[in-house]
Amino acid sequence: MYTDSFQTLFERLPIGAYRSSSAGHQLRANAALVKLNGYQTEAEMLAAIHDIGTEWYCDPQRREQFTRLLSEHGQVVDFVSEVYRHKTRERIWVREHAHQVCDAQGRVCYFEGTVQEITDEYQRQRDLHASESRFRAMTELSSDWYWELDAMGRFVRLDIGSRGINPGASEEVLGKSRQQLPQIDLSASQWATYQAILDRRETFYDFEMAIQGDNNRLLWHAISGAPIFDSAGVFVGYRGIGRDVTRRRESEELIRHMAFHDVLTGLANRRLFMDRLQQALNSMARTGSYAVLMFLDLDSFKSLNDRQGHAAGDSLLQQVAQRLTGCVRSVDTVARLGGDEFTILMENVDADDQRAMRHTRTAADKVMQALANDFDLGGEAATLRYACSASLGVVILRNPLASADACMKRADAAMYQAKGNGRGGICIDADARG
Repeated sequence: MYTDSFQTLFERLPIGAYRSSSAGHQLRANAALVKLNGYQTEAEMLAAIHDIGTEWYCDPQRREQFTRLLSEHGQVVDFVSEVYRHKTRERIWVREHAHQVCDAQGRVCYFEGTVQEITDEYQRQRDLHASESRFRAMTELSSDWYWELDAMGRFVRLDIGSRGINPGASEEVLGKSRQQLPQIDLSASQWATYQAILDRRETFYDFEMAIQGDNNRLLWHAISGAPIFDSAGVFVGYRGIGRDVTRRRESEELIRHMAFHDVLTGLANRRLFMDRLQQALNSMARTGSYAVLMFLDLDSFKSLNDRQGHAAGDSLLQQVAQRLTGCVRSVDTVARLGGDEFTILMENVDADDQRAMRHTRTAADKVMQALANDFDLGGEAATLRYACSASLGVVILRNPLASADACMKRADAAMYQAKGNGRGGICIDADARG
């Protein structure tokens, strides 16, 4: 049977493709663009979007720039913007390519183009630029201080100048080895590695040491050194340089944190949660214990955003995150998957079916009770009381051979069953053995 190959291509493109009017109305959207914007069908998305410029671009002026470029050149290439994932209002970065489609008289009929999410790529570029800036700054400071040790590894010289660590520390360390300085925080194995380098009389570069600074702040120093020999070839000590690399270490830790945590709430993100879930399944295989997986969806969240604005919605998400965290143990994991969806993973639950069920019901009731009190979404300027309801799907995990994805699908199905039962309720899937 004949099929429209162009239509098939449009639908199956792995990146978003669209057709829109010059006035900012969405006319067509393929499956990838529908998914990018958080919708299930093209019809749902087209009905929800009324003005691309004001509803999609975080900076509405980007739409004006976009249309101006199209008017001037007939096409736009690599147009990068921060936009909203339309349904969830999550901020993402996209790259657009577009062109005008005109009739025989040269009048613009509509725009056609593609949209590709580049949030991860954009963040990596920003991180890279920040890292390069830090590297250039630290390179200029690579000789912050100069040090010398005698043959016994004791400081005989430490020139600090006006930068780096506290100049007063120079007198305190003379005659002592690094191992005798209580502010240096290394493990026994790290000290052994450091001493082995000195014993072998090796040159070393950027050996990083943790230092307990003022107010218990952890600082990081990178030291480089080379052995010193006299004219007869006898080893007489070490000399080297040191620099403060605290900012780099803190930036790296921040980047690692951002890679696994939700920026708005600080909770674990989907990537970290799925890893924790897989670890829990692996642990179940060793211990024989059960685990409990909860999937929570806030009811009517979109209407709150529509009525009160995204600041109120963000405030609700942050407060929900705080309350959920307060419901669980420190060893449990609370995550925001995106939008208004949250998950909770509780490990090491009793392997007895009846006790596990009692524990699960108690935990689920505690979560719902935590959300029962009104939220104040008004901030410092005003008071805005908001009653939030949620639908909670709960799964008791017994089978350590189940996949993490399968467990999530069960929890998601239980949540939708709770929502279908009237919202604001709990559905516990305890019978399935998967």
